[in-house]
Amino acid sequence: MRNVLPGVMILWSVALLTTPAAAANWDYIYTDHMDVTLCTNGCGITLDGTGYALLVNKGATDITGPELFGASYSVHSSEPSISMVVFLNNPGQPVAPIHPNEAVGSVSPYDNDSVLLTKLLPGETFRNTYDWQVFAFEISRLSGSYAGPVRFDVVMNMGGESAAFTMYADVHVGDFNLNFLSAARVTGSQPTAAANMSWGRLKQLYR
Repeated sequence: MRNVLPGVMILWSVALLTTPAAAANWDYIYTDHMDVTLCTNGCGITLDGTGYALLVNKGATDITGPELFGASYSVHSSEPSISMVVFLNNPGQPVAPIHPNEAVGSVSPYDNDSVLLTKLLPGETFRNTYDWQVFAFEISRLSGSYAGPVRFDVVMNMGGESAAFTMYADVHVGDFNLNFLSAARVTGSQPTAAANMSWGRLKQLYR
């Protein structure tokens, strides 16, 4: 008769190692599609008093200043000659704390980044930090005269959670211009301690 105890013990051990992801503490609303015009001499555009994103606190407690301004970003561009640097700037003004169900960011009355507000959910309140530079980016033409679509894959890390999202730009050659076309929303998540292992995989290991 075959002894099944080791298999049962392995299943129990995997269950202990596998930790479900905790509830997300923040969402990020961002402009996912933009129209950009850049000249050909290595010039770029940096957002100033306007922004491209809102941070929404979905946790039960405030997001503090150290947590907020400890955020970091990485960006990969599909077109080497077009660069994007995403950054979080501390304007020295009271951006934090961000209260539960509060969305914070700089929406200009003169630009069309108001598309960000279309992604707010019922029960959330918006606090405008215009005209402080908070959630910003710089998009630059490093060389050449490329015109066409560019994909930017971005990862944001903050407070032990991360969010991966994609921004698309339709790039043209000419005088400076930047137009936000649409917005999207992503949820921050915590990595799990271990991946789930299927029963089939366990049987293969312990035949």
